[in-house]
Amino acid sequence: MKIDYQIIKRYLDTEGSQKDKSLIISWFNSIHLEKELREASNKYWDEIPENTVPQNYNESKVLGNIYRKIKIKEGRIISISSKSARIFNFLTKVAAILFIPLLVHNFIVNFSHNASTNEIAYREIYSPFGARTMFYLPDGSHGWLNGGSSLKFPERFEGNSRKVSMNGEAYFDVVSNPKKPFIVSGKHLEIIAKGTSFNVSAWDDAPETEVVLVEGKLEIYCEKKDEKKRIAILNPGQLLHYLPDQTGSYIINTDADKYVSWTEGKLVFKEDPFTDVVKRINRWYNVNIVIKDEILKTYKYVATFEDETLDEILKMLKISAPMSYREIKRVQSEDGTFGKRNIEVYYKPFN
Repeated sequence: MKIDYQIIKRYLDTEGSQKDKSLIISWFNSIHLEKELREASNKYWDEIPENTVPQNYNESKVLGNIYRKIKIKEGRIISISSKSARIFNFLTKVAAILFIPLLVHNFIVNFSHNASTNEIAYREIYSPFGARTMFYLPDGSHGWLNGGSSLKFPERFEGNSRKVSMNGEAYFDVVSNPKKPFIVSGKHLEIIAKGTSFNVSAWDDAPETEVVLVEGKLEIYCEKKDEKKRIAILNPGQLLHYLPDQTGSYIINTDADKYVSWTEGKLVFKEDPFTDVVKRINRWYNVNIVIKDEILKTYKYVATFEDETLDEILKMLKISAPMSYREIKRVQSEDGTFGKRNIEVYYKPFN
């Protein structure tokens, strides 16, 4: 499959047809076309005149309306069938395509505004729950944000380092620059890379941080008594599990692919305890599953889930393990939205 730049240009110039839109959606669904899509996007950006200034555009109002409508729709979706869920996921991807003209418009506004000042502006990306969001950084480094995660970075890297901060889970593929190390700042750790692929799980509401190295080498630091201290050097295939008080902190050799499979829309478990399975499902689907019987925590699972709904996964777990579950009815708030789904899991021996 080959990308036709003229089709992309036609669509972004709001002159495209329904067939153009369908083609673009199919291209964005193919991981093999990532490089070509990026080149086409850069080409379109380079062709925009520098003195282009859009009129009558209120960014805050537009984004506020989008957020409000998303929350209203979110509240209406109480239960969803397997078929409907797949359609909903597909439409989410389509929505990403439909927002391209708006984003380009937004970039122009910011570019025009920031060109007149020497201050470095910062960007922040947020990935909605249940989604994966690809990002590109000013130095050409790129990666993925898992659902519910955020990433903050400057619009250009200045000085002797390239520093970003994050909350949640992110995969980074860093462009090598030995003179300008790439630094990821999380809640507890600072991770330094010079040209590396790695995964970081560092949630503000979780006590532990996990770092898994795919390629390259990482130096990891923590701050103790206002002093930065190196606590680990990771080699490919190693995982650091870190707790601030050092209890339970360790480095192990592992299958790194298991920890980055989420970037391909997969949940992979290989002899993982049920507590870890539940923790990752809770993050992935923004749900609150509670294990009610301690015996379930002794079970380990081998499984790969791809594009399944939460209900489908629960049914599969019920078939393969001695468990049952029940969902607690959700209460609608005053603004018409619902909170997380709450599900209790119980031990139930096979008959």
